[in-house]
Amino acid sequence: MNMALPVAANDVCWNRIGVRGDRTCPELEKVTHCHNCPVFAAAGRRFLDVPSPPDYLDEWTVRLSDAEERAASDQLSVLVFRLGDEWLALPVGVLVEVTRPRSPHRIPHRGGLLAGLVNIRGELHLCVRLDLLLGVAAHEHRSGDPSPRLIVVRRDTEGWAFAADEVDQVHRVPGHSLTPPAPTLTRAHTKLTRGVFRLDKRPVGLLDDARVFQTVRERIR
Repeated sequence: MNMALPVAANDVCWNRIGVRGDRTCPELEKVTHCHNCPVFAAAGRRFLDVPSPPDYLDEWTVRLSDAEERAASDQLSVLVFRLGDEWLALPVGVLVEVTRPRSPHRIPHRGGLLAGLVNIRGELHLCVRLDLLLGVAAHEHRSGDPSPRLIVVRRDTEGWAFAADEVDQVHRVPGHSLTPPAPTLTRAHTKLTRGVFRLDKRPVGLLDDARVFQTVRERIR
């Protein structure tokens, strides 16, 4: 796709005797620069009046559409929450709901990662200690702290819930903004984190939902 000038570039006066040439044009004393000259303006109008090539509009429609699609595909919608002092996120695709906390009913002879069962509107859900899975230090709640929440997640046919010390909201994050996890994180934390992004000057670890679900499944089997 090329839209040529009505005259060859080396034939125009501004390239021969104007600011791009030897500057011998007598009009330069009055207009200072070729951009201010009526000859240059007239050439610009002739260029804009040249008919577009047959496929010009179609080609630019495709180009702009592809750019928008690439930008949209790079955006990640995530729910941001806090466990202890760590800010984390999960893709909204696995989010079922965020609700008030409930005391889990312990399962005999089971403990550790599996906190028990929670009843949410008559449906029982496994309650998992995500802080233990990631090696995140538990947070001691103080007066004035945000109320904890219970987050229910599901991926394919697997679903469970976990307690979060605080839930922020859903954010859209550019995929290219993710950076590798810090080496100071625990091994489990690093293994289960896709990357880190910045939100309000704080780092947020985006969890790899596929690996998180797989690890939970293996650990509570």
